[in-house]
Amino acid sequence: MYTVTPLRVLAVLALYGLLYMVMRINRQPISAAEGKTFSTLGALWAVSVFIGNYLFYRAGIMSFLPWVTNFLHTFVWIGVCLTALYLTVRESTPLILQCVAFAAFSLIVKYAEQLLFGTWELDHFFHVLHGNVAYVLGWSVADGLYPPITFYGLRLLGRAVPGLVVL
Repeated sequence: MYTVTPLRVLAVLALYGLLYMVMRINRQPISAAEGKTFSTLGALWAVSVFIGNYLFYRAGIMSFLPWVTNFLHTFVWIGVCLTALYLTVRESTPLILQCVAFAAFSLIVKYAEQLLFGTWELDHFFHVLHGNVAYVLGWSVADGLYPPITFYGLRLLGRAVPGLVVL
């Protein structure tokens, strides 16, 4: 098991930052109209996945993510970076390509977090696919479902929360 050090935290934050810049390379800043959508989606995803990661660990289908790495992964990576990616590609990119992009970015992040923190080390994905590669790939593909879940979730949420930008 690796220890979480300030240098490793800075390294993963630097990776998140680099990937964020790549994600936003052809996009204008998030508009004021999208600001509420960004913060609402980011908060909902971050909180739900933070709790879900722990519950999945308790259920034996996910390795334990120490609280600091779970926070970084869910609040910074998913809450900020993946939400920004979604707002960047949701109108201009076919859904299947959105899913591939989310899975690919998530694969890069999971392997980096594994190298830096020793996380994502389980040897099965839902007790069906075996080996650590299957585990990391399985969760990366699951992250690829962010666009369709967000698309339909945002439509439902838009009915209850005024001011969200819903397509």
